Amino acid sequence: MDENGMGSMMTDAEDRLMVDLFRGYNSLVQPVRNKTELPMIIKIAMQLVLLINVDEKEQVMHTNVWLTLKWHDFQMQWEPNDYDGITQIRVAPDKIWLPDIVLFNNADGNYEVSFMCNVLIHHSGEVLWVPPAIYKSSCIIGAAIERGFP
Repeated sequence: MDENGMGSMMTDAEDRLMVDLFRGYNSLVQPVRNKTELPMIIKIAMQLVLLINVDEKEQVMHTNVWLTLKWHDFQMQWEPNDYDGITQIRVAPDKIWLPDIVLFNNADGNYEVSFMCNVLIHHSGEVLWVPPAIYKSSCIIGAAIERGFP
């Protein structure tokens, strides 16, 4: 990996684009131009991949999920014609601002995704991040047990 979190297969145009995009970029600052743009719209979806375990006694469910997060970062925009027609790039997630995601009914204190996969950035500034996660969540399942589930 190079300093941009990218592999060594970058073209000159990709390298130039990365340098230009990240010049002065602060990944700790929410990407809004001013307070009038708040609240920032973040689209989020969660797809259940696998129900790993349900502990009825402890009221805990262990799941494997894919999160899908989409938002707009005005600082991540470019003109494709200026960079050999590049319309999207993939970057390491620690290079850009990411929304804070918390599972409030977490049962084990681990709030993080299980693998920090790359983020896809479109030249319009649209950002897509699809990380996998394994969660242990507390849930009230007594009603389901009383009805004979599973």
